[in-house]
Amino acid sequence: MGAQCAIARPPSAIDENGQVPLNPLVVPPDRRFGEHVRLGVLTEEISPELVDEVVELTGCGERRRRLLPARAVVYFVLALCLFSSSDSAGPPGYRSVLRTLTEKLRHLPGACVQRLPSSSALTRARQRLGAKPLQILFERRCGPLATTATPGVFAFGLRLVAWDGTALDVPDTPANAREFGFTGKGGVNQSGHPQVRLMALTECGTHALVDAAFDAVAKFSEHKLARRLLACLRPDMLLLADRNFSGYELWGLARATGAHLAWRIKKNLVFVPLRVLPDGSYLSVMPTPKETIRHGQARAAGRTLAEPPTGHTVRIIQYTVTVRPRVGLPRTETFRLVTSLLDHRLAPARQLAMTYHQRWEIENGFAELKNRLRGTAFILRSKAPELVCQEIYALLTVYQALCALEMHAAEQAGIDPDRISFTVTVQLARLKVAAQSAADPTALGTARREVVAELLTALLPTRRDRQCQRIKKPSKNTFEVRKRDQPRTPSNVHYTLRVTKHPT
Repeated sequence: MGAQCAIARPPSAIDENGQVPLNPLVVPPDRRFGEHVRLGVLTEEISPELVDEVVELTGCGERRRRLLPARAVVYFVLALCLFSSSDSAGPPGYRSVLRTLTEKLRHLPGACVQRLPSSSALTRARQRLGAKPLQILFERRCGPLATTATPGVFAFGLRLVAWDGTALDVPDTPANAREFGFTGKGGVNQSGHPQVRLMALTECGTHALVDAAFDAVAKFSEHKLARRLLACLRPDMLLLADRNFSGYELWGLARATGAHLAWRIKKNLVFVPLRVLPDGSYLSVMPTPKETIRHGQARAAGRTLAEPPTGHTVRIIQYTVTVRPRVGLPRTETFRLVTSLLDHRLAPARQLAMTYHQRWEIENGFAELKNRLRGTAFILRSKAPELVCQEIYALLTVYQALCALEMHAAEQAGIDPDRISFTVTVQLARLKVAAQSAADPTALGTARREVVAELLTALLPTRRDRQCQRIKKPSKNTFEVRKRDQPRTPSNVHYTLRVTKHPT
């Protein structure tokens, strides 16, 4: 007989015949199973010591011995996000994820057996934990990953970063609807689910999250959330942004951090040339809102003010991009950039224009986060606002850990991180979780080396010039649109079948 379990088996763990029920969970004889739970090859990024530190810092540690201690719950929530898109039909259930997470524990020799916790018990464990531990865990893990030697990360001696926003759908519960709200103005134009607006600052070369902020889509614009990310900008960064962000106030706040900026601007904004530079760009002024109105009124009246407007000194670069597909007609689009890099010798216009299009890497990062990791067209699973925040922080933390694993593989081979497949990285990370969930550090290190070697055998080809039209096929759905105030029909019903007697 093996040693006795540290946790006594409850009477419900053995049936009336003295047999162990199905779906057992092996518990090591010397400690709770939760103390052995790990996240496979991602454990190096999210170590038990770090998780324990976060739990202690937030005061979320358990007061009595539980089958699911706080550390295990943190890893469980992270695993929910890691396995979110593992089934194309929808995110796997709580018990399914926990069963995978503890696969190794169920086969340890001499271990005692207990039932897997119920889904309701796992929900209560998430509620006890709250969002704060996952928030601090993400704050400890976020940040740039590349070094100065990493290919494709720096330009003009500056680290390329970009910020942009996206939206995450959450379950349509009354609590989520009140807390987060909807996009659109109602009717068919309103989003089908409540949404959370996510604003991210990404390292372009690695897709790593330098920082992120999110809040209710109905209350916070991308501009408001961008202000929360200003503190993580550094003087060695070149911040790229789409034309939605150009504005006097936000430009000044971002520039005050010491970071350099290169943002696209809308075609209706007027910048008066002060000095044309040899490369075709010109110096100008980004006027204050008051000066914009004053000069705009003068132009409307056919007058030109003698004195230039007051504001931020900037450099304007205008260029065109012509796309020639193999089939079809070419198309040409005009771009205008405003930048704080005023010296045309250090940052020539053509090179800066080519560099700006690295901004699209944040869109690729959102595709990895929302489609490859969370799942295409999937919504988050949490039905309460606190758990929604917990889940989003967990999703961001897992994504950052996967980016770190990709970066580690790229460093081993001395290649651009773009060559590492995020899809393969997610698949391998999932495969190793079950096998390595309770392994010792040596085994985890071996598994990590195996994953890196496998990633280097599945390199992506060098990035090609491509295009993707922002169009989609119309839906053929003929169902009526449910109105916001229209109650949902209960799904649980009682059927009554009565055979009708044929009249004679």
